[in-house]
Amino acid sequence: MNILDNIYGILFKPNETFSYLSDKRFFSGSFLIILLLAVLNALKNSVAFDAGNVSTWILFLMNTILYIFLWVISGVFVSFTADLLGGSGKITDTMTGFAYSTLPLIFIPPLFMLTVSMGDFGNNLYSLGKVVIFLWVLTLAVLSLKHSHKFHTTQAILSMVSLLFVMILFVVGITTLSVLGTILAISL
Repeated sequence: MNILDNIYGILFKPNETFSYLSDKRFFSGSFLIILLLAVLNALKNSVAFDAGNVSTWILFLMNTILYIFLWVISGVFVSFTADLLGGSGKITDTMTGFAYSTLPLIFIPPLFMLTVSMGDFGNNLYSLGKVVIFLWVLTLAVLSLKHSHKFHTTQAILSMVSLLFVMILFVVGITTLSVLGTILAISL
């Protein structure tokens, strides 16, 4: 199977494809998927914010750094929690599965382009479409963990919940530090 077969399989036959991917090494293909998502998101944001050519390149650079950072950090953390729950996969297997599980995100920029001129109905349709796509990505991420770490669906869900819990704690922590810093700066 080549990368196009893998992409088709993830979108239409995810169980079989994740099973196949867990036995092979497709790390370079997963990196290309992350770059594709960064490019599409940068183009969407440049249209959304009416950015010029230079701004589009800056958005692309920022998106690429952000996507790669989130991909690596989430892959390492979830691989660690999956190992704690009895999984037997490697970090690269987890990262490959995560990259392929984000494939439905490629539909967000075209959905934005279709709904941008529809007013409130378009905004509602875009929001609904994003929720459906994010649920699809979450489901694929659980399937990828299940196959890459060779354990039960419940263990894969627990690994994903731990990632979401840490993300919430991170946001709350950053917000708290920001508020405390502001209060400290005002009081001085």
